[in-house]
Amino acid sequence: METQLSAPPAMPTVEGVEHRWIALSDGRMHVALAGAGDPVLLLSGFGQTWWEWRDIIPALAPRYRLIAPDLRGEGWSELPVDAISRTRRCADVLELLSALELDRVRIVSHDMGAITAMQLALQHPDRVVAQVMLGVPPVQMRFSPALLPGMRHLWFEEALAIPGLGARLLRGGRLPRWLYSHFSARPLADDVVDRYVSLLRDPGLARAGSMLNRRMVLPELGRIVRGTYRGTRYAMPSLFAFGAEDVAFPPAVARAVLADTAEFGDDVELAFVEGAAHFVADEAPAATARLVAEFFEAHPGRASA
Repeated sequence: METQLSAPPAMPTVEGVEHRWIALSDGRMHVALAGAGDPVLLLSGFGQTWWEWRDIIPALAPRYRLIAPDLRGEGWSELPVDAISRTRRCADVLELLSALELDRVRIVSHDMGAITAMQLALQHPDRVVAQVMLGVPPVQMRFSPALLPGMRHLWFEEALAIPGLGARLLRGGRLPRWLYSHFSARPLADDVVDRYVSLLRDPGLARAGSMLNRRMVLPELGRIVRGTYRGTRYAMPSLFAFGAEDVAFPPAVARAVLADTAEFGDDVELAFVEGAAHFVADEAPAATARLVAEFFEAHPGRASA
């Protein structure tokens, strides 16, 4: 039974962050922990790890207890990659919350992490106080021709989903480097890109990355196009935030999709992060952290501390 990392590299250091491996039903999940206060779950995007939040954590830690797991298929967790699926990753998060004795949490998610976050919010609304989704639209959105220009930037998802080829593309490094460049408003620092790319060179993580596209991204896109989620609504305050320079989901498209926020819930908002494209936490961490903090402060709710 193959787990994620074949040869774990050194763990990056972020001041104030503690690392734990939490036992789940079929392995161990790596979790980065910091801060004190109401719990906030940080779910990273494709090709990234808990380290995506390295600059967000110090900004939020004085007010919140931050929990940044490496979900199945990411980072330093020790979980079977053959079990990767949308439902399994959601179940993993529920197991993690139980292990940490947390009933209700706030969630900040990005990219693929938002697939898991929105599943949790729709299927277990009693567990989520409020949520912020970065760089993704609501799964209930109506598919329209206005989305097509942005979707041409996502050609790589089908390639990455192909067994064998997808893992080779990720291990090769050229495609991941293109992704971090193409979907950023300005080039990320070389050491940041190198750290992300070096993890994807690992055979286990490269295979997991291909499986995530095959078993999560493409099936989820199909469900969105078919309108599977149409009529479902978020019971908690929900913020959808995009980089103002996102090429796949530019502001005009985001505003059109979320023109009627009441379609998605009673308290749904749209915001933009200036100076960023898709990788908002990497590109504009101060603005992203401020947006998250202000949204959560405006919607205090009750979480388990």
